[in-house]
Amino acid sequence: MAGANPRASERCIRRDLYRFAHFARWISSFGIDADAELRLLVVVRAQLEDVFASWSVPSQVVDELWAGAWWYLGTTFFRQAVLHWRGEITPLLHLRLRLSDFQPSESQRRILRKNQDLRVVRRVAAVDDERRELFHRHKERFTESIPNALDDFVGPDPSCIPVPALEFNVFAGHRLIAVSYLAQGHQAVASLYGFFDPEWSQRSLGLFTMLQEIQFARENGVELYYPGYSLLKPSSMDYKKRFSGLESYEWNQGWKPYSRLVTHTRPAHVPGSITLRV
Repeated sequence: MAGANPRASERCIRRDLYRFAHFARWISSFGIDADAELRLLVVVRAQLEDVFASWSVPSQVVDELWAGAWWYLGTTFFRQAVLHWRGEITPLLHLRLRLSDFQPSESQRRILRKNQDLRVVRRVAAVDDERRELFHRHKERFTESIPNALDDFVGPDPSCIPVPALEFNVFAGHRLIAVSYLAQGHQAVASLYGFFDPEWSQRSLGLFTMLQEIQFARENGVELYYPGYSLLKPSSMDYKKRFSGLESYEWNQGWKPYSRLVTHTRPAHVPGSITLRV
């Protein structure tokens, strides 16, 4: 608009975005300069109409939200089409497993066999100093997009806020070496976050806890398992693409078997359909 005050527009953009604390931490974790951050915020602002906060969501409702490519951090629910990755705004790939079609691959069976000497303890989800300390050791592995705090991912009380969650703990003797959090809906579950002791990285504990979650879900008659999102382009999140029974969310078509996706096109009306270098 002619005559618009750029500073006023900038304040408006920042006000709208930073009222959501998790988005504020997410953006600020990139370590980019102020001008680049503002360009990123302009793109992300287009998605903010698909954001809400809730301390309690019924199980049938959270099933519907996950089916619509919604995710949550703490108590903030959002639909996200893009992610800042290595200096670019790049399209996300939302994934889920149809558990009736899942069969572990030979490499996944090897991971299960390799970790037979470990003890897995499942309990109602909680956050304490021991798990926070393990999370901080785990995040030392990251060189970019470094996560801030465990509480940002699972919230103040993951046992019931905003939906009930379970915790999968992996022990070597009495030593806690890996943890993952699994949110529970009615006929779907979602893997919120998993982390492990870097000293045990050769054990593929991230995949191991995912396989434990999948086994639990199948034993309890759950239909769908949401592992979180990956990227359309190759990335360190590609391990989520290596499961049979996988489906991917197409914004104009819904869920499709992932193996049948030949091209990855994004309709113009989808937020974040441009690539912005920052």
